[in-house]
Amino acid sequence: MPKKENQISPDESELTEVFASIDASQMRIARDLLQGAGVECFVFDRETSRMFGNSAGMPIRLMVHRDAAEDARKRLKELGFPE
Repeated sequence: MPKKENQISPDESELTEVFASIDASQMRIARDLLQGAGVECFVFDRETSRMFGNSAGMPIRLMVHRDAAEDARKRLKELGFPE
């Protein structure tokens, strides 16, 4: 049975957004990149974005702990992800 993503909900006040996109594939790549580098990350608003037709008004957000944000942004930028 596949593991459910992010079974434990973190306290959002301890997290910061490092990437947002309406493209679910791009979000999976960014998440996998960070997780592969050992950066714990969480995907927020995936279902809400889907309900709104993946519109720019409701992007999917990739969140990390505040102390890992600078490293996460640097890794994403190195691979050409927009800031």
